[in-house]
Amino acid sequence: MIITCPTCAKRYMLDDNLLPREGRQVRCVACQHIWFQAPLEEIFPVLSLQETGDIFIEPRTSFEKKSSWKFWFFSFSFLLLGVCFLSFGREHVVTYWPQAEKLYNLIGLRITHPGADLSIFNTSSLLHREGSEEILQISGDIINNSNQVRQIPPLKVKLLGNFSHPNCKEQSGKECVLDSWNHRLSENSLLPGEKIHFETEAHPKASGTHRISVEF
Repeated sequence: MIITCPTCAKRYMLDDNLLPREGRQVRCVACQHIWFQAPLEEIFPVLSLQETGDIFIEPRTSFEKKSSWKFWFFSFSFLLLGVCFLSFGREHVVTYWPQAEKLYNLIGLRITHPGADLSIFNTSSLLHREGSEEILQISGDIINNSNQVRQIPPLKVKLLGNFSHPNCKEQSGKECVLDSWNHRLSENSLLPGEKIHFETEAHPKASGTHRISVEF
């Protein structure tokens, strides 16, 4: 605090910790005057508003109002992303949830299944022996019957046998799937009317096979 000698008006900087709350005697170094000094009270000016134009208080936007637009922005963004995924990725949705195809049909969105408008024809199998094992290789052609570019999904090759066969892996109608594998073609898509030939890799023939199925 700053104290002033009442006699010579000399001013001193006094540490607040040296002056107790009840006050004490102090002496002026310049004029040797001694007086009782009490702690100075901090005086805060009180602003008196006579008219509303004396001061302008800027309205402060609450936290709720500031954050509300962010909430609606992110909510709308997530909703838009969800609608886009359900619309453009509907084939993936139907793959994991087949019942959704009926809902898409109701709103007029067509589901393009893997291999749609693609036909497999001229299929044939080549069988040869390697030691005591029969090795099977399948060939054929695929054609795009639509007027649009179509993606070529992997071919699913199934070796089918009698329903009561002991090596049955799964049932396919009234037949038993003895073995199955996928074959991916070198090309990923076909132009309208385009045709492509395929040959699967050599694969051991399952015992009891009486029919071969090739589909998408």
